[in-house]
Amino acid sequence: MSAVRPVRFVALGILIRVERDRSHAAPLLDSKGAHLDARDRDLLRALVKKTLRGAIRLDHVLDRYLTRPMANLDPEIRAALRLGATQLLLMDRIPAHAAVGETVTAVKEFMPHAAGMVNAVLRRLAREEKPPGSVQLPSGTDPVKRLAIETSHPEWLVRRWVKELGEEATRVALWADEHDSPIDLLMDPRAGALEEVVAALERDGVTTVASDWAPLARTVTGGDAIGHPLVASGALGIVDVAAQAMVELVSPARIVIDLGAAPGGKTRTLLARGRAARVLSLELHPTRSERLRRNLRAAGRLGDAAVVRADIRRAPLAQGVFPSVLLDAPCSGTGTLRKNPEIRSRLTLADLASFASVQAELLHAAIDLLAPEGTVTYVTCSLEPEENEDVVDRVLAEREDAIRVRELPDTTPVPLRNCSRSDGLVRVPPGPAHDGFSSITIRRTRQDR
Repeated sequence: MSAVRPVRFVALGILIRVERDRSHAAPLLDSKGAHLDARDRDLLRALVKKTLRGAIRLDHVLDRYLTRPMANLDPEIRAALRLGATQLLLMDRIPAHAAVGETVTAVKEFMPHAAGMVNAVLRRLAREEKPPGSVQLPSGTDPVKRLAIETSHPEWLVRRWVKELGEEATRVALWADEHDSPIDLLMDPRAGALEEVVAALERDGVTTVASDWAPLARTVTGGDAIGHPLVASGALGIVDVAAQAMVELVSPARIVIDLGAAPGGKTRTLLARGRAARVLSLELHPTRSERLRRNLRAAGRLGDAAVVRADIRRAPLAQGVFPSVLLDAPCSGTGTLRKNPEIRSRLTLADLASFASVQAELLHAAIDLLAPEGTVTYVTCSLEPEENEDVVDRVLAEREDAIRVRELPDTTPVPLRNCSRSDGLVRVPPGPAHDGFSSITIRRTRQDR
């Protein structure tokens, strides 16, 4: 058995799970890649991420070489064709014979009946296409449609981003989605004085630069940060700079409630920044709750946080007494497409309404926890109005005891302030240095509804 074959085999298995079962790629990459050495693990991650990121464009190209459209094929065959096409069109260090041969070998293990068809299509693709695969559309085609296919994003999403964000910001966001995000560290003071920690990293070849987005954020510019003992042990956290910045919008208080807290980046940032002396961190799902507890323990922060496994809508907390709540609501994730590229091919416009319905319930529950003059900072990793300002407007229209806060804290970082609107909405489109987020703060004016 060659050293390369298992990587294609594992990659195809993950892509089939994502395509057929709607699984998420990130946990599969972590679990299935654990037995591989570092080089093969990097190749596995590249194969899966590039395939998922490029799926829409790859399908456009592959359709020209098929008798039936990609959409009508079995999910296992779609996954195999995309995996082979990724190596031929989106990766420049894999010879065509290896891309085709090793992929077909993997296909034989999963679905022997399809190996001949996959082999024929990929060989023809290798002969007739040049990277990254030509986008062929009728003359006069809407340029937004072309942009969507070229960047492998859903057309409906690109169209609304152009309208909401403008063409330039949309192009920046689309470009950012095509690349791995940088590694951002939360320089938790528990790990030591900043200068000493930076020096310890540099002694082992890990270089970082300070970020304007958040006071404790540093972006890795070189070296193996993931493998460094300070990071691997949990002494330093890995938290996107924009996620750290969202915490700067949370009202400081002795006790802050963090709703939907896993995996714990915002809970830890609240504590590290001193915006809370103690955090009550709620998480419903057992595995995510345990992961939250494990991460806080590794950080030396478990004594500062109480992890509560509970449904936010029925939180076992006293209502009307807390001064500050952070609600990081479940959402479509359109601001994190580079980290979760499978979202691109499965999210539809109709899905936004179902997210919004749950978000409204959660926001009502969060406001109910507030004491008079207390605030809830509503955050999503979505850019869509239906999940952000529309949810807030809907909830506030249903109650008379809460208002939107239009002013940002004086300590708001400049990049975050530059993403704010006069009505208090903060919308951060994805960029080269960060993921995308939205936030609105609500104040409770009195306790009766």
